[in-house]
Amino acid sequence: MNELLKIETLDVSQLPELQGMREKQLQIVKENPFIEIIDNKTFDEAKKARTTLVTARTEIQNQDKLIASKIKKFRETVAGASEELISITRPHEEKQQQEVKRWEELKVKEKQEKLRLEEERKNNIKNSISCIIDEAYMKINKCSFETIESLKVDFEEGLYKTDVSQFEEFELDFNEKLIQFKNAFSSKIKTLEEAEAQRLENIRLQEEKAKLDAEKAKMEADRKAEEARVQKERNKLAAEKEKHDAELKAKEEDARKLREAEEEKLRKQREELEAEKAHLAKIETDRLAKEDAERKEKEDAERAAKEKAEAEAKAKAESERLEALKPEKQKAVEFLQSLQYSIADPEIKDEKLKAEFIRSMERIQDAISDAVSVIKNFK
Repeated sequence: MNELLKIETLDVSQLPELQGMREKQLQIVKENPFIEIIDNKTFDEAKKARTTLVTARTEIQNQDKLIASKIKKFRETVAGASEELISITRPHEEKQQQEVKRWEELKVKEKQEKLRLEEERKNNIKNSISCIIDEAYMKINKCSFETIESLKVDFEEGLYKTDVSQFEEFELDFNEKLIQFKNAFSSKIKTLEEAEAQRLENIRLQEEKAKLDAEKAKMEADRKAEEARVQKERNKLAAEKEKHDAELKAKEEDARKLREAEEEKLRKQREELEAEKAHLAKIETDRLAKEDAERKEKEDAERAAKEKAEAEAKAKAESERLEALKPEKQKAVEFLQSLQYSIADPEIKDEKLKAEFIRSMERIQDAISDAVSVIKNFK
């Protein structure tokens, strides 16, 4: 019986793509120890050692890419097998899911029906309360002073003895509306009683008026007799009064004309004063506007001069900084350019290794060129 393969037990060191790589890397490290650069000779030796180490690293990286490609293909095969296994239970899962969903929808509908019935119950209770209270309000709207007592008895025996337990949680709502109704009924009774009292008072006043009218008729007769007696003297007094009124009217007319003349004079003086005030106000407004414009113009000029000076100083400082930076940039460029190979390429007989070496050299040259470009453009 074959032993099952466990991925977690795989030893990567046993992969054929990595066989001998560890020993080879250790040998390269041993053959290329660290070289401290002290002159041109050690500089060339250090560059040669670095190239060997870089080549060793890129070889491992290429093998890693090859292994990753094979692992990817294996993962695709595993995914296909997993999908085949999942297809065994998926139809049963979906069928069971539909059944669970059907039951959940049924429970939701039951809950909604319970909520609807509960809302209907509450609305029925509220409507019942409204009908009872509205009917009572209709009765007091039709009530008169003569029916107050009978309506009191009606409410005492009926409305006020209503079994509030039938209203369940809306018992307090009914009691509140009942209190409001009782207050309204009390106000209605008070209004009717005041109206009745006013009606009785009107009757009393009418009787008193009839008595006063009789007394007034007697007094009127006496008055006419007295008027006849004093009419003659009244006419005399009227003539004197007419003469006096004419004299008084003439004096009042003179006084009126004098008053109107004085008022016209004062009006003209006020108009002249207002015109003078408006003129002075305009002069002051124009002066303030001119001062404000001159101040703003001066501030704008000062601000523009300041901004120009700051911009010139900033530009000068930036120019000086870039000029001072040139020697540093030149030293960095020369150093990078010195890293390029000046010795002849080694003789390599293996074509693949030679091609890889050439590509490596091209990458190094490209990297140095990019670095030189970055330094030259640095600001």
